[in-house]
Amino acid sequence: MLTATCDALKRAGFDVIPVGPGLQVYQQIVKNHPDVALLDIMMPEIDGIEICRNLKRAPKTKDILVIIYSSKTDAELMDLCHSFGADAYIIKSGNFDQMVQRVKELIQDKLGKETGC
Repeated sequence: MLTATCDALKRAGFDVIPVGPGLQVYQQIVKNHPDVALLDIMMPEIDGIEICRNLKRAPKTKDILVIIYSSKTDAELMDLCHSFGADAYIIKSGNFDQMVQRVKELIQDKLGKETGC
């Protein structure tokens, strides 16, 4: 799923840095400071929710657009992600075009808020 997700984002023109286990994900986000972090909930070492929470607490990373991308459809889990600072929650459906479109919309929304448009 990671490869297919990365490929879909690359085809859409995004620069993608795929990273392995959860702790490496967090370290790479802090190091590279991407515009967007697309996180799964289920990762070894540290889950996507905890990464989101840590990113949103830190002054240097709090403005990164954090999107949780998971196959989990539990409403309470989605609410938890949002309470820890996730900007959005996208449910994995296998429709990568739809996922890419949603990521683009979220980026546009963020840019609009930053510029006041």
